[in-house]
Amino acid sequence: MTTKKIPITILTGFLGSGKTTLLNHILKGNHGLKIAVVENEFGQAGLDGALIKAESTEEIIEVSNGCLCCMVRKDWMDAIETLLNSGKEIDAIVIEASGASEPLPIAQSFLMNDMDGRVQLDSIICLIDALNYENLFAQDAKIALEQLEFADFIVMNKIDLVDQEKKNFLTTAIRRVNAFAPIIEAEHGKVNIDLLLGTGRFSLTDAMEEKNNTPHQHAHDDLETFEYTARGKFFVQKMDAFFRDLDNDCYRVKGFVQFVEKPDTWYLIQKAGARVTMEPWEGDAPGKSRLIFIGRNFKIPLITKLLDDCSDAPKSVLFI
Repeated sequence: MTTKKIPITILTGFLGSGKTTLLNHILKGNHGLKIAVVENEFGQAGLDGALIKAESTEEIIEVSNGCLCCMVRKDWMDAIETLLNSGKEIDAIVIEASGASEPLPIAQSFLMNDMDGRVQLDSIICLIDALNYENLFAQDAKIALEQLEFADFIVMNKIDLVDQEKKNFLTTAIRRVNAFAPIIEAEHGKVNIDLLLGTGRFSLTDAMEEKNNTPHQHAHDDLETFEYTARGKFFVQKMDAFFRDLDNDCYRVKGFVQFVEKPDTWYLIQKAGARVTMEPWEGDAPGKSRLIFIGRNFKIPLITKLLDDCSDAPKSVLFI
């Protein structure tokens, strides 16, 4: 009896590209598929996991030890093994890599271990933030290039925030790196699931050729991450000013806060490049204000003081 192999999709994309938003659309869609997720969040706390759990009823296994391409592989491979041995029906597995992850080491893992023939790599999807991609690319070109180069599909997200000239420019730039992968335009991470899962576009031959190349260098070795937490509430205008003045070396911020002006509502704050959004949060109350920063050359004491000054109870805790 031949056992059907479970397709695995690797979801990559630079910091703030919208991977979690796209994944939530997949998990909440009326497609009738049983989708399991293995998530990796760069840093100590997997906020993306919190977002997914609040918006979805699907089973989530979160691995939060660091980047998928440099962590001990048995950690997240064990997560997949646990899913396979859970006795639950699984139609597809999605690995959501952190923004700092390179896809090739993940793909190579499946060349060495296909879980006794129970899984197969289906495709690698790369999301890009159409609005901020130029700036982010300039800051981490090596990571961005590898994510684009090895993508079987490229999702140009936040397309509603750019004009036709910018769209054409990005398309030309993408084609210089990856001439063949279909480019899918998306708003708010909404993409037809049939275009993403079960496509079988991954090329084993190409991956084997890359496997024989020299070992890759970790382009994100100098990325820093820290978590800021506070019990107090924040003033809206002061937080606006804080993010306007935040140094360009801070590439990504994600977290939850409460504002003095609306004390009964939690807000999800996200920063990617120069764009900052603050949206009411409808999931479970986080319990305390919490922000995760990813970037380089952080002046942590200064950032802490500036955030404390935005709060009505300036007491913070840092996890570096």
